[in-house]
Amino acid sequence: MNATTASGAAVLPTMKGISSDDARQKVCFFGPQYGVGGAGHVCANIGKELGRRGYDVDFLVSGTYSRDSYLEEDLPHRCSVIRLTDAAPEERGYNLRYYGSLFRSLLRYLNGEGQVSLLSNATKYNILSVWASFLSGGSVNLFLIEHNMIGPRIDGARRVLPPLVRTHYTFADRVLGVSDDVTDELTSDHGLSEELCTTIQNPVDTDKIDEQARESLSHPWFSEDIPVVLGVGRFEEFKQFWMLLAAFEKLTRRIDAKLVLLGDGSRKQELVQQAEASGIEEDIDFVGLVSNPYKYMRRANLLAHSSRYEGFGLVLVEALACGTPVVATDCPGGPSDILNDGEFGELVDVGDPEGLADAMARTLENPPDPDRLMERAQHYRVDKVADRYAEVIERARQ
Repeated sequence: MNATTASGAAVLPTMKGISSDDARQKVCFFGPQYGVGGAGHVCANIGKELGRRGYDVDFLVSGTYSRDSYLEEDLPHRCSVIRLTDAAPEERGYNLRYYGSLFRSLLRYLNGEGQVSLLSNATKYNILSVWASFLSGGSVNLFLIEHNMIGPRIDGARRVLPPLVRTHYTFADRVLGVSDDVTDELTSDHGLSEELCTTIQNPVDTDKIDEQARESLSHPWFSEDIPVVLGVGRFEEFKQFWMLLAAFEKLTRRIDAKLVLLGDGSRKQELVQQAEASGIEEDIDFVGLVSNPYKYMRRANLLAHSSRYEGFGLVLVEALACGTPVVATDCPGGPSDILNDGEFGELVDVGDPEGLADAMARTLENPPDPDRLMERAQHYRVDKVADRYAEVIERARQ
């Protein structure tokens, strides 16, 4: 049988139990843990680092969680993974059962704890966290992490998000945006005070990236003299991979090149059809989802990023950590911050395939110094970002 917390939530049996000796140091992370998205990796990295610093850390997960995920890797003994509920969201629909089960389970968890710092991430989960914190009998310091721009996502049922953010986020001890653009949107468009909001950019585990980037890669294109352009991400509308394909088609009119795409999503078939219609299908490989993208990044000549908007743009930092040149759209979110307004990689207008093709050609012809790119990535090391999180957590406890 699984061990349980005081609230009745199950602790996965492979994990160490939570120490009750120092409830003052309890921190918990709540949000989507699908094993694929960047937000889950970010919170895993931060939470593990806090655990190594002596905090008791709970990762609160749902039925979406798989025990063979990244969260299980190198888990400090003061960290535990707690399954709040076995419920999982349906692929379509409003998922009221899923969110209702999450809310009730989170409330039970908080009622069973003493003082706790709850770090919630993703908008819908943040709303649930506000209500659970308000109704719980414990002493909760609430931190809401916003990983994405809210405005570009508003359509259909999501139109309810802005008024919920405006009325609920004010109950947090601190609201953390992962880029200046995310934080600025929260204050300028959603009425949150500048005193409430702070920007803490996402971390990357540069040591782990370097280790995994050195693993062998059998893909034949990376052993040829023809340059390889890499694209990484979800094949969804806002990522605008159609623009990358259009730019790559223009690039191949000038030079021989190959395009490798890592990822999957609802727009994949459209992209395959676009490649066939453009006559470049033989120069594109849709590899799919991979467990180690870094060995591709390290060997690619260039990573191209074509999003319409981002929250942060984690893949750009990961590429820099591999010493790989990048070009990116100057979209709302983090790219301009990460690349320091073009100092560490060219920025092009959103939706401009010609501009992206030009930037790719210039970068392939005159690549930057890899050591300089890797040095830039060190600004986002996990320990440095964890310093910021520890600072806001301790300040709220005073």
